[in-house]
Formats: sequence, structure tokens, C-alpha cells
Amino acid sequence: MALALVGLLLGASCGKADSGAAARAQAVSPFDGERAFRDLVEQVRLGPRHPGSPGSSAVRELIRSRLRQAGWAVRDHAFTADRPDGTRAELVNLIADLPATAEHGGSDRSGSVMLVTHYDTKRIAAVPDFVGANDGASGVAVLLELARVLPHRARALGYQLVFFDGEEAVGPNIGERDGLYGSRALAARMRADGTLAEVRALVLIDMVGDADLDLSWGSDSTPELLEPWIELARARNVALSGPMGLLDDHEPFVEAGVARVLSLIDFRYGGRTSPGWRWHGRGDGLEGVSAASLNAFGGLLVEWLERMEPRLAGERGANTAR
Repeated sequence: MALALVGLLLGASCGKADSGAAARAQAVSPFDGERAFRDLVEQVRLGPRHPGSPGSSAVRELIRSRLRQAGWAVRDHAFTADRPDGTRAELVNLIADLPATAEHGGSDRSGSVMLVTHYDTKRIAAVPDFVGANDGASGVAVLLELARVLPHRARALGYQLVFFDGEEAVGPNIGERDGLYGSRALAARMRADGTLAEVRALVLIDMVGDADLDLSWGSDSTPELLEPWIELARARNVALSGPMGLLDDHEPFVEAGVARVLSLIDFRYGGRTSPGWRWHGRGDGLEGVSAASLNAFGGLLVEWLERMEPRLAGERGANTAR
């Protein structure tokens, strides 16, 4: 992902575990980190996946195929973005929907939890073969494995998985007119058509495959979502770094009025410094990520969703967007 570096990590140690914590966080979970890692590897094998590249088209087909195999309805959100370098890009977000289940008290009007990530990789002139094993592929891998888990449980809420195109900036960092193209376009559309009001909570997932997993969160995360996350992470002995100023794909939805947001990232990628030497460099390959980290993060995510869903469903009918 491309970040505007609006803040560094504020909590140097928050429930800090040693570098082997991810490998030990193996609580029983339906989430299969090894299977998620295979999806990560397949993405990396497609090569660079910046908008307009062959890899971009190929990874969309991979995502669609995995989601449909898991029983999700998948649709495209195609749009055009004007970029500050004078180019116009044809981009495509992928959106997958899974309804609530009636036996658990759900209905079409129950609202949904929206989980989002980006599938594009940054186009870097100095690293033309940049493959984004962590920055791009890890978030997609987690959502694809989650897509296999969720249909097999009763759901008081619907779920929506969103894979954004064009998260990365054309220039060095995200700014007001550069980057977050997919999330900006979708947030605007959902606000206009009224569907944003159905979102009970939005969770951003980015760069969560680091072999030395050390999770942080955006400082604008909602306490009622964040506090249970921290509690469960500590119980699972997953390393936490603390809050940071994070400009990522959740931000357009915050600006559009979504009231509950949790943004999750490991931005100390390659040594425990921010952003880490592997970020946007040749080091973001398979050697920098692990199935154990995906398993630790994914298992934590599933447990958190199970805890939060009844609370969010209990507020059925509440308008969460201004």
C-alpha cells in the first residue's frame, strides 16, 4: 500500500510479543493460513499487478474464481480515474456479497460488515518487477480465506468483501488527488445510492503477512471495535505496536460518514522500524511473508468477528452513515 506518512507509530510497545509470536498463535480456528498462503503465492506468480498491467487482469480473474467457488455473489465496480500525472486509468473494484442467515435472526435489512483490502501493486520505476507479496497480496489472501470460512456459519449480519483497484499512488505517496482511487470512487457511489447506511462496520486489512508480524492500527479506529481486537490479540500473543496516523482505503468511508471503522496494518516491514526496508522495495517478495503470520492474523480476525457480530446486529436499523 502507499501511505502518506502523516504519523509514525506512537506506541512503541503495546502487548509486544517476540518475533516468534505469530508462529505460536495457533488457536483452533477454521481459518487456514496455509491455504491463504497458497493464494498469496499465486498472486505473486502473476508478477506486477498495477492498473492496466496483464497481472492486474489476471489477479481479478483469480479473485473472482476463488469467491465464486466459495459461494459468494461477485460484481464489478468499473470506473475511470484522472490522475495527477495527466493520465486517465480504467479501474475495477471487485465486490462480493454474502447475506445474513434467517436462522440466526438475520434478514436483508440487517446491515453488513464490510471488509476491504486492495489488490493492486505500486508501479515503481526503480523496481519494475515489484510483486507486493505483503503490500497487496497478503490482504487479498486473508479475504479469500475468510470467504471460505463465513458461508459455513450462521450470520446475523451480511458480509461484503471489497477488493480495491488503484489504492497505490502514481507519485511517491498518497495525497488529496493521488491514490485511494478505488475506495474514493466506491464511497462516493455508496453515499449517493444510499447503501452506505447499511454498513454496520468497516474493517481495513493491509500488509498483514509480514513473517515478523507486528500489528498496528489507524489512530482513527473506533474504540468499540478496537478494544476487543486488542484484547483478543493479547490473549493470542500476537505482537502489537500501537496506533499510527494511517491514510489508507478506510479514509474515504470515514469522510463519507461510516461511524465504525477498524484499520489494521503491519507497517514495520523488515526490521521493527517504520516503514521498514522491505516496503515498496525488492524485499517485498515471498521471503518476507509467512503462512504462520496469515494464520495468526486470520484466526484473530475470525474470533473478533464472532465476538462483534451480535453487538453490531443488536443495533439493527441504526443509520451508521451521516
